[in-house]
Amino acid sequence: MYGNSENLDNSLTASIDWIAFTSTLIPNVAEMISFLGYSADDFLMLSRGANGYKRMHRLESSPVTILSDGNEDMGIHVVIGGSAIPDLLSHFKNTITYDTPFGDDAVCLSDFDNSIMIEFLQQIKRIGWLTRFDLAVDDHGARFFTVDDVRGFLDRRDVVSKFRTYRDVHESTFANEDTGHTIYFGSRQSEVMLRVYDKQLQQNQRAASPEDMIAEPWVRWEIELKNDRANIAADFLIQRKGLGEIIMEILNNYVRLIVQDDSNRSRCSSHPLWEKFVGMVGKLRIYVETVDKTIEEKKRWLIRQCLPTIAGVIIADGGSFDIITQHFDDAVSRMSSSLRHLVAEKNPDWSYDYDSVLT
Repeated sequence: MYGNSENLDNSLTASIDWIAFTSTLIPNVAEMISFLGYSADDFLMLSRGANGYKRMHRLESSPVTILSDGNEDMGIHVVIGGSAIPDLLSHFKNTITYDTPFGDDAVCLSDFDNSIMIEFLQQIKRIGWLTRFDLAVDDHGARFFTVDDVRGFLDRRDVVSKFRTYRDVHESTFANEDTGHTIYFGSRQSEVMLRVYDKQLQQNQRAASPEDMIAEPWVRWEIELKNDRANIAADFLIQRKGLGEIIMEILNNYVRLIVQDDSNRSRCSSHPLWEKFVGMVGKLRIYVETVDKTIEEKKRWLIRQCLPTIAGVIIADGGSFDIITQHFDDAVSRMSSSLRHLVAEKNPDWSYDYDSVLT
């Protein structure tokens, strides 16, 4: 079984904690299971689906889920929890071979199985795209900051961040026993979110017996990346940039704990302990360029977001398309200039046909 972590020089541990991707090229669940390196007998088909998919298959031994039978453009969706990644890499390795000077398929691996993970991510990009990619930093022993320490920096406004909001969530029993403490930076709906939480409390809540309880403090910093940001971060890893370096540079780009030694907070010095925490790294921007919209993108948006409502109204009206025909001219007159430009690219003479509406 291969590892999914990288030990950093400052005693921290970096890891990939979640991988989710969608493929429209792999046609069925059986082939997706084969792509992952498992057999059909390893999975159970559950009685329900999720997230718009009607079918769900789940690996019996670890948290790997395959969702299928959604709308035509939804493909097959795979979700791999962090604890399942080492086992998945072990199975995926059996589907690929590496030629070596020794004439066999031996692969030299470190504690973070860089070669197999990179190949796995490359294969994902060939058959589809990542929808979520979580990167984590574990501080065993809380040598740098506890969650309460981070809250203290926030209370003193000794934080510079690209996130606009944060939430501090405490969980406890009615007997007043702490069961969880998490600070969320950013929105769950955005493509980048940071969680800083008490991993010791979380793990002890899941412990099956007192012997499984964790005695030392443990703080996790977890960056949740979605869609374009997830794919950009994976591309950095594919390009052989170090996992720990990627995580710390992204973290340092979005959050910085400071000493208030300048009237302009953005120019304030980083707190000395923060500098030791992130190490000698810069800032990694996972910037997504704005792409000009096209008519095809407008069509996809219309199909996904509007057509179900339009279909419902038409059916409720007994199949009548009056909702469209009666309001069509008004809709044309209210088209934005950017949309009119896109229409003209496809149909240059369109405005002559609707001159009376546009004037």
